[in-house]
Amino acid sequence: MPSSRKSILLLALFALILNGGAAIYTLPSFEIAMPDFNGMVAELLPHASAPIPDPIVTAALKDIQSTHLQYLAAMQESGASIAHNTILLQRGAATLDSLKQGLAAQQTDVKKLTAQLYVLAAKVDTLQSAVTPETTGSLPQMRGRARLSALARKKTVRLPKPAGPVSVGGAPLSFAPPPPTRPAVQNPEG
Repeated sequence: MPSSRKSILLLALFALILNGGAAIYTLPSFEIAMPDFNGMVAELLPHASAPIPDPIVTAALKDIQSTHLQYLAAMQESGASIAHNTILLQRGAATLDSLKQGLAAQQTDVKKLTAQLYVLAAKVDTLQSAVTPETTGSLPQMRGRARLSALARKKTVRLPKPAGPVSVGGAPLSFAPPPPTRPAVQNPEG
C-alpha cells in the first residue's frame, strides 16, 4: 500500500471518530435508573439484630480493662521510681568521687606525717645516744621506733585480787613480819 493511501485512510478514520463523538454529545440524555445492588444484597442476607451482651463476657472485659489501667498506673509509678533511683545513683556516684578524693588527700597527709615521725624518731635516737642517763645505765636503751611499737603493744596489767582485809585506798592489809636483818659484822679494829 502506497503512503498516500495510508494517509487518506487515516484521515477518513479520524473524521469518523470526530463525527461519532459529536453525535454522542448532541444526543438527548436518557435517564436510566441503575438498580440498587446494596439493597438487594441486604435483602438476601439475614437481618442481624444488635447482639445482646453476655454478662460473663462483659465482666471479663471490665476485668481486663481494670487490669490494664492498673498495669498502666504501675508502669507510670515504676518509671517515676526509676527516674528517682537514677537521680540517687548519680548523687551517690558524685559522693563516692568526693570521698575518693578526700581519701587520697588523707593518704597523702598520712604519708607526710609518717615521714616526719620517722625523722623525729631518728632525732630522738640521736639525742639519746649522745646523752647517757645517770641512773638508768643498767636498763637497755630502746630505739625510737621500737619504743613507739612497744608503747602501742603495752597493755594494762591487772593486779590480783587481795585475799584478806583491804584498806580504804584498795591496798591489802597484811601484816607480814619484816624481813630478817643480818647482824652487823663488827669490825675487829673497832
